[in-house]
Amino acid sequence: MRYEAFSYADPVFYDSPVRWATVEEFDAAGASLPAGWVGNARDVWVGRQLAGVELPDQGWKIHVSACMDNAQHILSVVSDYCYENGVAFKFLRSLALVQTQNAKYASRGSSGKFMTLYPADEPALERCLEDLGAALAGQQGPYILSDLRWREGPLFLRYGGFTEQFCRSETGELVLALREPSGRLRPDVRRAVFEVPDWAPVPRVLAQALADRARSGTAELRYSVERALHFSNGGGIYIARAADGGGEVVLKEARPHAGLDQRGDDAVLRLGKERDILHRLDGVSAVPAVLDYFTAWEHHFLVQEYVEGEPLNRWFGRRYPLVHPDPDQEVIDRYRVEALAVLESIEEGLRSIHDRGVVFGDLHPRNLIVRPDGRVCFIDFELASPVDAFVRPGLGAAGFAAPADLHGFAIDRYALDALRLWIFMPLMQLTSLDPGKRQQLAGAAAARFGLSGPPPTDPSHEHDTLGALFSGDRADWPALRDSMAAAITASATPERTDRLFPGDPNQFTHDGLGLAYGAAGVLWALHCTGVDVDPEHVQWLLDAVAREPCRPGLYTGSHGVALALDRLGRRRQAHNLLDHLLKDPLDTQGSDLAGGLPGTGLTLLHFAAVTGDSTLHTAAADTADRLADRLRAPAGEGGAPSAPRSGLLHGSTGSALLFLRLYDSTGDRDLLDLAELALRRDLDRCVLADDGTLQVDDGSRVLPYLESGSAGIAAVLHTYLSHRPDPELRQSLDRIRAAAEPEFIVQPGLFNGRAGLVWLLHLLQADTGVHDPVIRRHIRRLVWHLIPHQGHVAFPGEQLLRLSMDLATGSAGILLALGSVLAGTPALPFWPASRDAAPTPLPAA
Repeated sequence: MRYEAFSYADPVFYDSPVRWATVEEFDAAGASLPAGWVGNARDVWVGRQLAGVELPDQGWKIHVSACMDNAQHILSVVSDYCYENGVAFKFLRSLALVQTQNAKYASRGSSGKFMTLYPADEPALERCLEDLGAALAGQQGPYILSDLRWREGPLFLRYGGFTEQFCRSETGELVLALREPSGRLRPDVRRAVFEVPDWAPVPRVLAQALADRARSGTAELRYSVERALHFSNGGGIYIARAADGGGEVVLKEARPHAGLDQRGDDAVLRLGKERDILHRLDGVSAVPAVLDYFTAWEHHFLVQEYVEGEPLNRWFGRRYPLVHPDPDQEVIDRYRVEALAVLESIEEGLRSIHDRGVVFGDLHPRNLIVRPDGRVCFIDFELASPVDAFVRPGLGAAGFAAPADLHGFAIDRYALDALRLWIFMPLMQLTSLDPGKRQQLAGAAAARFGLSGPPPTDPSHEHDTLGALFSGDRADWPALRDSMAAAITASATPERTDRLFPGDPNQFTHDGLGLAYGAAGVLWALHCTGVDVDPEHVQWLLDAVAREPCRPGLYTGSHGVALALDRLGRRRQAHNLLDHLLKDPLDTQGSDLAGGLPGTGLTLLHFAAVTGDSTLHTAAADTADRLADRLRAPAGEGGAPSAPRSGLLHGSTGSALLFLRLYDSTGDRDLLDLAELALRRDLDRCVLADDGTLQVDDGSRVLPYLESGSAGIAAVLHTYLSHRPDPELRQSLDRIRAAAEPEFIVQPGLFNGRAGLVWLLHLLQADTGVHDPVIRRHIRRLVWHLIPHQGHVAFPGEQLLRLSMDLATGSAGILLALGSVLAGTPALPFWPASRDAAPTPLPAA
């Protein structure tokens, strides 16, 4: 998910792009419709269709792309044509959305799509292509990577869904689908490459276009691409070699009309500027040499010298000591010396660039290469400009982009100061959200790494006043709880229907109701920690249940909402919701705890216990049987597969949790066998790191967290071992525990951050009654992420760009974890099985 698009509407919270992008809509969005036509507005799209005319479920649809300067004209031409010819269509609501859809970090799979047309049959498709192809001749638009281009204009085609059909993906998520001739639904995958299902009919009118595409290739490229380094909507960066031989080079691609920055400049314009800047810097040792510039097909390519080394962010990731358990002082001191040497090289290189009269403009860790000898090379000069013709960058990395009142070389000096802090305390995004964090983080970095730091902050400063709530032997739990609850409550927007509390952008792709990202999770956390819940907020949830579709799922569906309503004392409404959910076919549900069968089974067990209804217990056992069949089945057999991802919410561990909870009520030891099988399946996807920790390997990184990492596996494994000791599995648990101990954690939240590790460590030590001092340190280190909101304690969500109040990523989840540790309040649903872990005294840090 691209979090930047959800950061534009509000400076404090993530919000839907619709909130900001529809301020100045196209006139067509609000215009009266011709007789017989009906319209709708959904998210960023406005739809138009003849009343009473049913579209086929799927077929060849036409996408129309557009640039900022011709979007209004294209909308007028195409909409007039559609009205005259009875063709259903939709379009983006505003020019701002056109820019967002084509921005540098927009989704490559949907980039360029401005309008979509739904021809009802093959003759209508052919007429649309011929007529609109002529009407739009000469008009420009970005190439739509997922589609087949029609001739030379802005028309593109793709076989896909016309109406919404859904099925489960490999991960168990409910996704848009296509229906195969056999009747089976399969995911309608939308990747940044043109693909046609092998069973899809190919209209005669497309035969020539498909043949032309098949003949096209990379003959014009003159270089042999060996591997891709990076993709954005503006193009790719590749390692290549010249076709006639030679060493490795870097090939940087730019797509016309795509990769727009905030000024609307496209990737081609920026690439041309980068070429000119690199020529100006020719001979500077900290800058790669320009070797070539050419166009192939419609794309532009800049060829640069290949610089051996690794990006600074990767260099940092391999060396930063605070991400490992208990680094000794020698390791800390060695890192400080290496980091200061790298900073010195960066300063030297920046001086050389400034001496040539160039403002680099985009100084951050991913744009710096550390050579094997420790010298640093600057890359990616697309935002650079001559100081005597300075152009403010239209893009920027959070925490490194300078304030609007700085210009010229001052922009680079600001970013250099940010780098000096980042290399010791890599939380620069927080300084964009709250400039007051910079001094606090600098003080923490100085103290931890023995640096000459800033003067002490004023103890009466808001950060320090709120941070004091986390100190002491037990932390000031009542005051801390009340402050966090006040921040959460102050953020509520009961006047809105899409969400009650601001949280992660997932609340707009799932809904604003569920446990993970919606109102149910926030109200669950407040109630469990002893906060009086506002009746108006409970009523909002009840009204939303009546208004929104009912769909299965513990964390991302209505099962979690039913649990929350039951916890809040709305038992009748909870049971009514459960009755609706019982009508959902179990075979359509995935195998993940977030939205699939494990959460369904656990919810049924809960309501069987509180109602004494044995039929609910039988239904829970049925869900477990279905999960067991999937778990034992070879890949591709047995219905929906076990989730290919790992961890508590998306892996087989969620099934293990259901098996164990069912064992508690039945004593059937076969369920322990199943729990072990499920846990081992996820443990097989873990790797033993060099520091001795056991973490999930997701293919690009290792994860210790609760949602998809090893911490979630450990939480269930701990319960399993209480029933059936196993030395091998105990060793795995100990290694995962070590993965939960590092001093530095990127994010503070429950599912993918520090709060989840706090909860796990507390769960693992609760049986002994001896509190782990690492938990005390974790709680104190939460202050690093603390952002005041209306004078109270609050925390940022995923990516640290905005505050979040939800359970999965924000303040509600952190509140829930702290309550479990500091006051023994209930935590996540279904933990522990028979009692909640009791609070224990915390030793001084």
